[in-house]
Amino acid sequence: MNSNRPFCLSIGGFDPTAGAGVMADIKTLEQLGVYGMGILTCNTLQTDDEFFSVQWKDNDLLKVEIETLMAKYNFEAIKIGLIQNFETLSLAINIAREKSPSIKIIWDPILKSSSGFEFHSGSTIELDFLEKNCSLITPNWDEFCQLWGDNPAVLHQRKPRSAILIKGGHRINRTGTDDLFENDKFTEITGESFGGKSKHGTGCVLSAAIAAYLATGNSMLTSCSKAKKHVEKFIMSNESNLGYHTI
Repeated sequence: MNSNRPFCLSIGGFDPTAGAGVMADIKTLEQLGVYGMGILTCNTLQTDDEFFSVQWKDNDLLKVEIETLMAKYNFEAIKIGLIQNFETLSLAINIAREKSPSIKIIWDPILKSSSGFEFHSGSTIELDFLEKNCSLITPNWDEFCQLWGDNPAVLHQRKPRSAILIKGGHRINRTGTDDLFENDKFTEITGESFGGKSKHGTGCVLSAAIAAYLATGNSMLTSCSKAKKHVEKFIMSNESNLGYHTI
């Protein structure tokens, strides 16, 4: 299929407010010149500031959906967001790598909603597999601590093949500053903190924007830097908790 735009696939949850999840990803991808497609891992019941419940999709159906789209479309990048557990996550990654070995895979590790609802309870996450098969992992500080511990220097010992972007929104002492670990070194990406202002779904928008910039040929550092600027505009787009996707 010919297209003037690269294809990106978002695999994640349905948020009825469209502030986060696959709908927010699609809006972000479209805005940044990428044709976005989506596969839902679950239906959620939430508002912009409260999470009530989640209903997960069966893995067999998810597998068929990913294989069907990847059989026809040449995706430059896949962004994976809200997902039930490591089994489902590894299933999606293995299919993507089998169908397209060079595809860029971005995992946004949503372990807890901003309102406190926890996911992956009791699930064991195999970091070695993710560090080997993802192109980028985008934890906030709390998620990084839960997965790797509270000392980022551990990445020098682990030497992951993937890049790791530690987002600064939850770091009290360095709010607004992200750290990209790539090729065994850290690069600081500075930004604005806006006095604590935020939006519902900023993590989803950031990782989707990175996927878009990677899909259009930018380097990892450039993609993360441009995506951060994009999210800053999203945060300041209005005074509510739901941001506007406008250029």
